[in-house]
Amino acid sequence: MADDYKTGFGKPPKSSQWQKGQSGNPKGRPKTRFDLINDAAAILSEPVSARTPQGKTVSLDGFEASYLALCKKGLKGHVPSLLKAINIMLEVQPALDARESEKRQQHYDLIAHMDKMGVNTDGLKKRFSD
Repeated sequence: MADDYKTGFGKPPKSSQWQKGQSGNPKGRPKTRFDLINDAAAILSEPVSARTPQGKTVSLDGFEASYLALCKKGLKGHVPSLLKAINIMLEVQPALDARESEKRQQHYDLIAHMDKMGVNTDGLKKRFSD
């Protein structure tokens, strides 16, 4: 019966066909850049325990711990690390300022709305005026 099998286009020899249960792509689809970035973000968002100079153990996000390590290395004299830490700070600070400004505006809007409703907001105004 094996002699009746004719090889040709679309009919490879039986010896070179996939074995039953064998995958045609054993390594799977290669990871894309997006997958690698997501994996890195997941790793860096995991909490890390660190010890303060006073000996107390604190929990930091991986991002915070890596930035802290970069800053410490830069302050010890490693100029590229110091420059990278400064660049990160200059990129992130405007976003933090914008977020803080947005929160402050939301507080002012809430106080104004409460004023319209007739609620006494003198304590809130003092608290958020700082």
